[in-house]
Amino acid sequence: MPSPATGVAGSPPAEPHPLTRTARYAYGLGDLASNLTWTTLTAFLLYFYTDVAGLAAATAGTILLVGRFADAVIDPVVGLAVDRTRSRFGRARPYLIFAAPLLGIVFALAFTSPGSGTTKAVWAMATFTLVGISHSLVNVPYGAMLPMLTDDADTRLKMSGYRFVGASVGLIAVSLAVMPLVGSLGGSDRGRGFTGMAIVLGTAGTLLYWIVALLCRERRAAPVERGTATWRALASLPRNRHWLGVSAASLAAFVRLGIITAGAVYYARDVLDDSWATAFILLAFSLSALAGSLVTPWILRRTGKRRGINLGLAATVVLYVVLFLLDGQPAAFLAVFVIANLLGGFGYVAAPALVSDTVEHHETLTGRRDEGLLYAGYSFATKVGTALGGALFAWALAWGGYRADHVSAHAGQAIEWAFIGLPALLCLVQAACMALYGLEDRTA
Repeated sequence: MPSPATGVAGSPPAEPHPLTRTARYAYGLGDLASNLTWTTLTAFLLYFYTDVAGLAAATAGTILLVGRFADAVIDPVVGLAVDRTRSRFGRARPYLIFAAPLLGIVFALAFTSPGSGTTKAVWAMATFTLVGISHSLVNVPYGAMLPMLTDDADTRLKMSGYRFVGASVGLIAVSLAVMPLVGSLGGSDRGRGFTGMAIVLGTAGTLLYWIVALLCRERRAAPVERGTATWRALASLPRNRHWLGVSAASLAAFVRLGIITAGAVYYARDVLDDSWATAFILLAFSLSALAGSLVTPWILRRTGKRRGINLGLAATVVLYVVLFLLDGQPAAFLAVFVIANLLGGFGYVAAPALVSDTVEHHETLTGRRDEGLLYAGYSFATKVGTALGGALFAWALAWGGYRADHVSAHAGQAIEWAFIGLPALLCLVQAACMALYGLEDRTA
């Protein structure tokens, strides 16, 4: 293991802190908690807006995009706060302890729809923005914890795998549990069912974040450098091209994720003609993510991170073209869909480790670690990406003339092209962005 890196130029190194097996596994629970709320939002909030709250598809898509951009500016603010936090709980853990309950509450509020007309739209915008801000207060510190727990690149890659195992379990839980919970808690009242479902999942997410805070202890942090200006920290970011590449590639990847999760319910019902296929599509995506989390560290250690990710993306593009030919063949569709998303998911699994690598490079380049700020860039990409993906799909619905009470052939074609064609294009964009990352030799 390399020697611990310094926190700021001229400061003493962080205290060695052996990472227990329990802490490594517990860290992955944070992504399980995150996906109980985040995946539910990306997969079902658009449907809740259009088919339960009665908002127009274009209005719902605009809310998803504008609300996410509005709250995304909080990410660098939270990142800077984490970099400057020194408390008896550590630097990142206080946010997990105190902000997680807030996230659970506003998550439940996002699945309510009081009033009518403009009131509904304003409420949706306000609650969606608040749930995004609350997510930042938890998820940015959680992601920034990784380089605070260990400075070993191989361990970080493995822990990124543990994170994605947690994320995959969360995806599976959401795909299997959300609609049954809605039905059992609401009966014929879908609005009440969605609210009850959100209360259950929000509470579970809070408890899981608290477990992470209990079992994962950070290495001792160096003192905050006096006189460090915020503008100087922000100005140093463009110098780190590797970080820029990872953040841009993550943005493209999460736009793709936003399209898949938001579009699954529509594609299942209106293209495959089976509303229950929603669970199967999301489950297939979840299983591909789970399998990817197990094999990605093994593959990328042998191919190199950038090369392995880009090879997987190239194969995914080919397989997505094949999906266009599988209308009316749900079993074959799901099989190819699983393989495509397994290969295209290497970047999701590796991203936290790649960000941690850029933290080490950033310190070499600038004399600053800025874990919170650098992770905030990745968090910004995930947040804006999923919102943009959902918005793009909603606008595709509007372009196709989608109506909840009658789905025309033109609307069905728009759903199919948005659900399959756009993700294939985004794989190429993601691969182009990865060209900026080149730290494999330094972190091997």
